[in-house]
Amino acid sequence: MKKVYMLGIGGVSMSALAVMLKAEGYQVSGWDENTGKGVQILQDNNIEVDLPTKTKKIPKKTFQKIENCDLVVHSSAIKNDDPLMLFAKKMSKKIVPRGVILGQISQNYEKVVAVAGSHGKTTTTAMIYNILRVSGKQPTLHLGGYKIDDGLNFAIGEKEFFITEACEYHDNFLFLRPYVALITNVEPEHLDYFKSFENEKKSFEQFRKNSCQVVENLQNLQAKHVCHDRKGRLVFSLVQDGQKIMNLHLNICEEVNTQNCVNAFLVAKKLGISDCFIKQGLQEFKGVQTRFERKESKFFENVIFDYAHHPTEISKAILSAKKIFKEKTLVVIFQPHTFSRTKTLLPEFVKVFETVEYPIIFKTYSAREEHSDGLSGRDLAKILQKNNKNARYFDNFSNLQTYLKGFSSKNTILLFVGAGDLPTIAQKNKFVK
Repeated sequence: MKKVYMLGIGGVSMSALAVMLKAEGYQVSGWDENTGKGVQILQDNNIEVDLPTKTKKIPKKTFQKIENCDLVVHSSAIKNDDPLMLFAKKMSKKIVPRGVILGQISQNYEKVVAVAGSHGKTTTTAMIYNILRVSGKQPTLHLGGYKIDDGLNFAIGEKEFFITEACEYHDNFLFLRPYVALITNVEPEHLDYFKSFENEKKSFEQFRKNSCQVVENLQNLQAKHVCHDRKGRLVFSLVQDGQKIMNLHLNICEEVNTQNCVNAFLVAKKLGISDCFIKQGLQEFKGVQTRFERKESKFFENVIFDYAHHPTEISKAILSAKKIFKEKTLVVIFQPHTFSRTKTLLPEFVKVFETVEYPIIFKTYSAREEHSDGLSGRDLAKILQKNNKNARYFDNFSNLQTYLKGFSSKNTILLFVGAGDLPTIAQKNKFVK
């Protein structure tokens, strides 16, 4: 039995891969600096996770496991000068990025369905999985988020369908050879790696070439007559060439999901799924955590968490909140995700938050970076404060919570956006359940 040690094992993609490797018969363990949902899932699946000691040191057993393993897998957040990476190199271990493992696992399936793009891929991937699931196909799923219905980022099914997100960061998606590929959209993103939008587009073009079929909306399928019911849930029709295909009443709110439904429909049709199962799969879909997810709070009636961390995504989340919660005060709390993204897309971030009366910036989730790699949340807040006296910056949740309590519980919408750890912090502080 091969022993695999995973660096950054608690990440949403890595933890799903770890469970899949174990299901394939590997002995899996790993290291992570943080606890979180992924670590809990690993522990529930009897996968050992090494964490820092109380003094923030790496336990000796971690080095011993690396010394005794056959393969080291690392997430994109692990840098080359990481102590454990350096030790693995010193021990002459075979070291591969997570994209390689995802590609290898996918080769065990007849048909790989891969969803790529700058925005919308997590929800669209989960929608496609749910359509196939209700149709009785028993697909396997690798997801870059946690489904609301069961809280998981994976599903182990049969060997016909492998449904996965295809992440472009570090060109991880180029290790896949999809049977069917979908590209939701392409915008400037991850420029800390790609260096230019042209380079990013070249990678997406290579992804297309690596795919047997690329789904495109050649027949002009559209979402029409979009509205919300009394609970804010989406109601609309799918229309093709002026002819109604189906009416849909979803369990999710954000209007961007109309396009996600269009994309999921097109992929499902390419896979030969009937309209009745597509409709059932979409209407039974509960959503993905922190994708415009409403959370229960004892302090406010309306609290929403959204993973949006790119200006385009944030703008759409804000527009949805304004449409659904009319005549209420909107307070947007944004945790920047990486210093480099804040610097690269600064004009776009400023433009987005100019549309918000109460923009609040929380300390940057640095992930793999240092402040010197770009601009911080504090830097962004100072720029916003030049034109908006209501703009605020907080690096402490307790202080943020005190400030928020100054708003009306019933007449205020709190929209938390970002891809960092703010949802976890809010939960740990019992601000939300």
